[in-house]
Amino acid sequence: MPFNPNQPRGPDGRWIKTGGVLTAAALATVVAAAGGGDTVTSVGAGLDAATSKSVSEADTANSKKAAQKGDRAEAWRRLALKEVRQKIKTELRCAVQSFGQVQQYFLRHPCQKLDQLLFVVQDTNGNPIAGSVAWVKMPSTESATELRTLEDTYGSGDVTPFGTEVLEAAGFRFTGKHYRSRQDGKLVVIAETDPLEGRPSDAFLKQVAEVADVLPPP
Repeated sequence: MPFNPNQPRGPDGRWIKTGGVLTAAALATVVAAAGGGDTVTSVGAGLDAATSKSVSEADTANSKKAAQKGDRAEAWRRLALKEVRQKIKTELRCAVQSFGQVQQYFLRHPCQKLDQLLFVVQDTNGNPIAGSVAWVKMPSTESATELRTLEDTYGSGDVTPFGTEVLEAAGFRFTGKHYRSRQDGKLVVIAETDPLEGRPSDAFLKQVAEVADVLPPP
């Protein structure tokens, strides 16, 4: 779910919905626009002082190539990062691991599979960055497109991380500021990142999410 800086949170840390339900007509319009499968980025205010700067386009491209092959170590190395913690869970229940309109969609259109990765990488200054990747396999390309449309629509809910204990950061929650999604047929992939410490640049955090989003399912 892309970030909106004016959206309030409830006491449980989840976004409070301020907009109306996405109508069928509106959904159809957005689905038509989203059908191409291009990567979607959220809109959010950038972080100020940077301890991690964005890397070159060539390094980002090489990082994505390594990620597409499943070589996370090489992918992070190309971004001057090192993975220090990770945990993967497979065969999660989509309707349980979600909320909002996204959850309601899963109740009407159950997914075939949900796998998730939580990871922590460190930059050259030792600043940790948390990341999440969710791979959702739907019964059809059409239902995958509709799910991705909901995920990319502000205020519609989200697929939530299975747990943040692996991040070793009490009370941490992803903000949705650094978000990427893509669709590959029946598969929808959702990635987001946030700093655990330090102030890495907004552009760099989005680059990390962009690379994470092309990782293959476990």
